[in-house]
This record gives sequence, C-alpha cells and structure tokens, in this order.
Amino acid sequence: MTVERAHLSMLIVTTLSVMPQRVQASLPDLISLGPRSSAMAGTGVAVADDWEATYQNPAGLSQAQTKLSLGMVYGGYRLQIDGEPHPLSNPAGVQIGASVKLPLGGILTDRIGLGLGLYLPAGVVNRVSVPFPEVPRAALLDARTEVVSVLVGLGIRLPWGLRVGGGVLALAALVGDIIIRPDGSGRITSISEEQLTVDYAPILGIRWSPPSERLQLGLTFRGASRSSYLLRLHTELGDAIPLGLPLISFAGIAQYDPLQLLAEAALRVTPSLQLVAQLGWKKWSDYSYPIEPATKDSPKLPVPGFHDTVVPRASLEYTAPSPAWLKVQVRGGYWFEWTPTPRTPPEDDGKSLLDASRHVVSLGLGLGLVGSRVPLSLDLFAQGHFLCQCGRLSGQLLVGGATLGVRL
Repeated sequence: MTVERAHLSMLIVTTLSVMPQRVQASLPDLISLGPRSSAMAGTGVAVADDWEATYQNPAGLSQAQTKLSLGMVYGGYRLQIDGEPHPLSNPAGVQIGASVKLPLGGILTDRIGLGLGLYLPAGVVNRVSVPFPEVPRAALLDARTEVVSVLVGLGIRLPWGLRVGGGVLALAALVGDIIIRPDGSGRITSISEEQLTVDYAPILGIRWSPPSERLQLGLTFRGASRSSYLLRLHTELGDAIPLGLPLISFAGIAQYDPLQLLAEAALRVTPSLQLVAQLGWKKWSDYSYPIEPATKDSPKLPVPGFHDTVVPRASLEYTAPSPAWLKVQVRGGYWFEWTPTPRTPPEDDGKSLLDASRHVVSLGLGLGLVGSRVPLSLDLFAQGHFLCQCGRLSGQLLVGGATLGVRL
C-alpha cells in the first residue's frame, strides 16, 4: 500500500509540474496590431483603413483596399524585481492581415469592407503560468504575447461622413480533464483529455469626417477579453486505494484585456503631415485574481485592488518627398501607460501582482511602390517601453517588426 501511495503522490506531483506556464494580456493591447499603428503609438481609431482597423476601429474597414500582409514581431524583456533579474519569454510571432472592399452594386457600391487580423506566437497557442500566490510576478507583462489572437471586422460607409463598424477579438482558451484511475493490473494510470476553445470580445466603432477629410474623429469600444483555462483533476481509485481526493481544478485567466473606450482625433495639417491624438479609458477595476480556487474548501482568493486608468497617446505621420514611383512615410509617437496596481499594496497575497507605469516611444517607416505592376509595401516599426523606477518592478521592453504587404 505504501508503494502504491508513493506512486500516486509522484503522479500528482508530475501532473502539477506539467501544467501550462504563465500569466496576462494580448499582444494587440501591449503594442497594438499591425506595423502602422504600432509605429504611431497604438493610435488608429480615426485613421486605420486596412486590416489594422479590425482592432483599432472596424469602421475604417469601409475605406479598405484589397490588401494582404505578412509580418514578423520580435522583442526582448529586461526586467528586474527587487533588483534581481526577472526572466520572461521574449515576444516573437507572426502577424497576418487581409482586407477587402466588397464588390457590391447599387447603393452599396464602395460602402462595405471586411478585414481579418491574426497574431500567431512562435511555438505556442496559449501559455499560462500558475506560480504560488506569494511569488512576485510582473502581472501585466508576463506572457502577454503568448496567446493566439484572431480579429474579424466589418465596416460600413453611411451618408453625412459617418462610418460604423463592428467585429470580434477571439483568444484561444483551454479546457480539459485529467483522470487518475487504476488499470486492470492494479497500476495507477492517468488519462488526459484537453481541447482548445475560443473566448470572444466585441469591438465596435464609429468615425466621422467632413467632406474635406482634413479632420477625422473616431470612437471605439472594446469589450473585456479573456483567455481562460480550466483543467479538472479527477481521482477514480475505487477500492484500489483507500484514499479520497476532492475534485481539483486548475482554472483562471491566462490573458486579460480590460473593457476599453477610446476617442481619437486626426488632423491633416498639410497634404504631407498628419497629427493624431487619442485618449483611452481602461476598466481595470474589473480585474480579478487570475487564479481560481483549486477546491471548494480552498482559502479565499487575494484581492488585486486594481483601479481604472486613462491612457494618452500622440503620434504623427509625414509623407516625405520622393520619386513618383515611391511613397515614403515616416511615423512616430508616444504614450504613457499608467499602472492599474494600487498605490498601497494589499495585505494579502495580492501584493505579489506587480506592475509599473510605462513611457513608450515608437518609430516607423513605410515604403510603397506606386504605379507598379506589383504594388508592394514594406512597413517597419520599433518601440521602447521604459518602466518607471518607482517600485519593486523595473526595466524595459524593446520590440520591433517588419510587414510586407501587397495590394491585390
């Protein structure tokens, strides 16, 4: 009996050790989606007009041309907690985008567009980490880029300069069961059944511009998006071992983006220069502890105590003088991401959820062939995220990417 119990203990320990690893939010929320928006400090609610509009403002898809894009994103973290290195997996993945104007006739001519955006992290579909509650972690940076994100949107052009649109952000989720039971010979075995599901969040937008289109105004609503996981550990030992274990659940939120409301204005100062300003509100007060109780008798969960934040962004795009066959655009921007963590840490284990406000600077370059039989474009971007040196978490994130597009 002692040997069998030892085997059971080893099996449970092994099961716990192979649980998926890491916590919190999506790449679009961290750096934005697409090279133009990423180069312009995550703005685009009033100006995005291709597949990037699936995240920024689906109303912009009503202006979309038929276009296909493929790009790469790569970056590196250098974080410290209490002065000690805090290693994280570097963000790396592929971005795929497509937009198309529907070829409809009559009153629907050039009025409806569709868009698709995907972010595929390298090597994983969804990664979750469940450290002990007292272990400090970068709650809003850990593994933000390690979940598949899929965005689909539709935009419609209305009279009076109005455009409206809607879409969804889909994040990969995981559910499954691990069953421990004896086989015919009395040995303890485990059966694992897991499947991927999808969590959805709505994205709605509206845009207005006068006939001159020198001024563009946009408003976007993004619902809270969650990538959840639920793995249940069942013990069906029967009379083989007189040891009863309750149903154990490994459940929580692997990735979380709060409900957001964003307002943006874009002004074309000259035919070559456009200025953009955005103000966003994020409802971080709805954020709950990312791990759910393992059993019905588990201790009460910590309270994060997060608060809502306001995020200001500003950017510009300048079309530089160039030959007639080439379009050159220089982009740049800045935003400040206030941390939602409480100024006074909670008394419970919620104090281990660390974060810091970030200054973010972005740059980018867009190159496009004009009048070519193969109308290609190449867009580059780079971002520097610099954490404020005002708490236990500090450091920076440097990330960049390149996207090749073709208009069809």
